[in-house]
This record gives sequence, structure tokens and C-alpha cells, in this order.
Amino acid sequence: GSIMILPLISGITLMEVLMVAAMPRIRVERSLGLERFTLPDNATTIRENIDTSFTCDARPYGYYADPENDCQIFHVCLPVMFQGQRRETFMWSFICPQDTIFNQERFTCTRLEDSIPCQESAMFYSLNDNFGATVEETPTIVETPLETSQEYNSLEETATSTRL
Repeated sequence: GSIMILPLISGITLMEVLMVAAMPRIRVERSLGLERFTLPDNATTIRENIDTSFTCDARPYGYYADPENDCQIFHVCLPVMFQGQRRETFMWSFICPQDTIFNQERFTCTRLEDSIPCQESAMFYSLNDNFGATVEETPTIVETPLETSQEYNSLEETATSTRL
């Protein structure tokens, strides 16, 4: 059979409908509290009192330690621009395993002693700017100074003569 694609459905393109359908349905009402963080059901067994004030508003795509929760919780923010210049930001929240915190410098949960201080995490938020950036790799040329190679040759000659 043939498939007919409608270019516009009440001002919304089919691509927008498909993109939104693929996105998780995240509720962002302030009154939802802990539910808006999309944490696993057992999160409160790891951290009893969870502060829900973190927001992804005006943040670029990236991973963000949550200092209000002693960095035991981190969030992934994904801003999406829809046709018609409507912007919506999606947020997913995660909790690090017991006895670990989110290390903003390394983008992973680490032991406290292996992490940057939690309260300094915001200083490392700019590392998120590296996502999607291309890195130009230039070959590294290692030159051996002449005297170093001469020293090596004389050491090699000495070692050879002592073996004889």
C-alpha cells in the first residue's frame, strides 16, 4: 500500500509529532516534588531527604551535579527547540550508589575522596560544552636531542665492550 504523509497537522509537522512521541513524558510541575526527578523508587534508601529545587531551565545539554543534594544526585538536561521557536527542556535525574557522589569533573560517580569538592561542582559545569565538539588531533613529534642520542651510543659502546 501507499503511505500518505501529511505535511502539517494543525500547524505541527509530522516530524515534530514523531520527535515528541519519542521523548519521554516528563512532568515538570513544581508541585510534584520528588516525582519530577524521575529517580528510582528506592532512591530514598540511599538519600533520605532529597531536595527537588534543581532545574534545567536555561542550561545547555549536559550532566549536572546537584550540590543541594551533596552531589549524590545528578541530572541530565536536554533542551529541545521545536518549530515555531518553542523551547522545552527535558530533565532526567539519577542517584549515585551508596558512599559515592557525582564528580562533575569526570562525569561519573566516584568515592568522596576521589572527587572534586561537591560545592565546587558548578565551576565545572562548563565542561558540558565539550559534548559534541570536534577535537583536532595533531601528531606528536618527539625529537631526541643530539647529546641524548650521543650519550646513549656511548653507554651502548661501554656495555658492549664490558661484555667482551
